[in-house]
Amino acid sequence: MNRTPIENPYLSSAATRDEAGQTNLSGLVRTGQIIAFALLQGVLFITAIFAYLTFVSGGNGEHGAAAGNAAMPENDGDWVFLLIGIVACFAGCFASFVVNRLMKQMAIRQFVASGSEVAVPVAETVTITPEISQLLAASQTQTIIGLAIVEGAAVINVVLMMLDENMLHLVMVAFCLVAMAVQFPTLRKKMDLIEFAARASRDRI
Repeated sequence: MNRTPIENPYLSSAATRDEAGQTNLSGLVRTGQIIAFALLQGVLFITAIFAYLTFVSGGNGEHGAAAGNAAMPENDGDWVFLLIGIVACFAGCFASFVVNRLMKQMAIRQFVASGSEVAVPVAETVTITPEISQLLAASQTQTIIGLAIVEGAAVINVVLMMLDENMLHLVMVAFCLVAMAVQFPTLRKKMDLIEFAARASRDRI
């Protein structure tokens, strides 16, 4: 009895192909969105769990409050952990956008150097040539790296929150989540990227 093997739509290239077997833009974008959503979801889950352990499970009960006070005495003048969290947050967000910009410029320069021509304005049904595929792959890589940098800054604040039990760290985590949401890949962003690269290539010619 012959059985057709089951393919994972997140790992298989079939997820990015249309009925004619050609790579489609929406499928490539969907893959990037799944990865980005997983990173966002990871920050939300970690924050929720650690916040519960810090302020609910370990802080509201009589024994938990006593143990928490004994292990971490109050010191209103100690803002070291909070300052570290603030620096980590803004440094991470800044580094993320800088890396994104630099990698985007590199990817566009490589596309221009290839001499590939694409009709503008770019539509969703644009043919994915090897040059465009390379451009989109670089774009997806830069998005993942940018999100990972901000995710690291958010996790640092979550850990610091458990150490000093300061809820202001949640503000930093929220700021990091906003920075991650801004970088979330969309079909419109990828179409604009291809169009920008195509115009840059045309201007050079």
